[in-house]
Amino acid sequence: MLVLAAVLPVLFRRRAAAMLQLTWRARWLFLLLGVGYAYGLPGPAAWPFLGDYSPSLAGLHTAAAHMLRLMLLLWLLDVLVVGMGSERLMAGLHGLFSGLAWLGFPAERTTVRLGLTLQAMERNSMKLRDLTALLATPAGPAPADARYVLVGQPWRPRDTLFLAAASAGLLALWFA
Repeated sequence: MLVLAAVLPVLFRRRAAAMLQLTWRARWLFLLLGVGYAYGLPGPAAWPFLGDYSPSLAGLHTAAAHMLRLMLLLWLLDVLVVGMGSERLMAGLHGLFSGLAWLGFPAERTTVRLGLTLQAMERNSMKLRDLTALLATPAGPAPADARYVLVGQPWRPRDTLFLAAASAGLLALWFA
């Protein structure tokens, strides 16, 4: 996990500043997670000179592992969701949903519904930045001309490599 934490900002240099900003915004979550595990798990004291006020050694190790996992999860979500762009994200989700067609899952309808939801969220987040404009604008339904066009993305050789590497990593974690 430490290797992945060192490699991710290098691989995604364009997103590195956003990844670090996301980590900074989640600092209170990291702090609460760390303190909760450090003082919540039983075990020998990490710093015996503090006596009863010392966190446990097992708690510190568990806290560090969970904080690292959370940081990696946030970084990967940032790269996949924010860095990918909504068109590529929707094309990928449509590909995943299409695999469920044999169960009667409506892939196109679900993808379009998610795409329209993302567009509405983006519109509302723009309005939230200017509170006076939000308060001055009357609430109403979505525009009548709101529509969503799904743009297919071609499968590239690096997609196969990434999928193979991710599958190999998951198998390695499973059997470790």
